[in-house]
Amino acid sequence: MSTTSFDDRADAEAAVAAGVQAAIGAYAQALDSGRTDDIAELFTPDGVAEIAGIATFEGRDAIREGYAGFAPTQPQLHLTANTVVTAVGEDEATAVSNLAFFQRGESGWSVQVVGRYDDTLHRHDGAWKFRRRVTTFQP
Repeated sequence: MSTTSFDDRADAEAAVAAGVQAAIGAYAQALDSGRTDDIAELFTPDGVAEIAGIATFEGRDAIREGYAGFAPTQPQLHLTANTVVTAVGEDEATAVSNLAFFQRGESGWSVQVVGRYDDTLHRHDGAWKFRRRVTTFQP
């Protein structure tokens, strides 16, 4: 087996992982800033955002409208960690991440909820976009 093909595959997987990480980070930043247009643009036109037990939004317009209801009313921070890209294809990738959501109140910052993201992303117009993002909260 040629090391070139291994190196090429490793480079391709690293590029996919970087694109997936960029989408995940951009989502958290946009969410914490209340930038619903930016959140919607991180999804494919037919993308789905499912917040388990709360709501499912299908398509960019529904995502934009749905997330407007989550606009921050006080400082908040979504920390995403332990992201693992679980499968890589030419134009599709899946990933899982842990999340912790913090808000700042009168007594300072506190954890409000922890959970997990399960993502399916597609390469769309040269960028990695969410085809489906499922948010599940831990009890």
